[in-house]
Amino acid sequence: MLTQTDSEAFVTPEEAAAFLRCSPITVKRLAREGKLPAHSVTNGVRRRWRFLISELAISMKKEVSSDRSSTPLSQPKERGKAV
Repeated sequence: MLTQTDSEAFVTPEEAAAFLRCSPITVKRLAREGKLPAHSVTNGVRRRWRFLISELAISMKKEVSSDRSSTPLSQPKERGKAV
């Protein structure tokens, strides 16, 4: 039986970032925090992350359709307020 991972190639953080329209740094940070479905391919201090586009798409659909009271995927940074 063919599983999802057998038929779909893993992509790099740069390719995942292009799909999500954000920076690769953000993708890796969200992977480390467990907020994006990711697969670590090393056990060392510096991890190499790989992603499945289908898992990212499912994750984003859940995020969009989830209750607004849930924690957002990433918090926007506060900018200086005009006084």
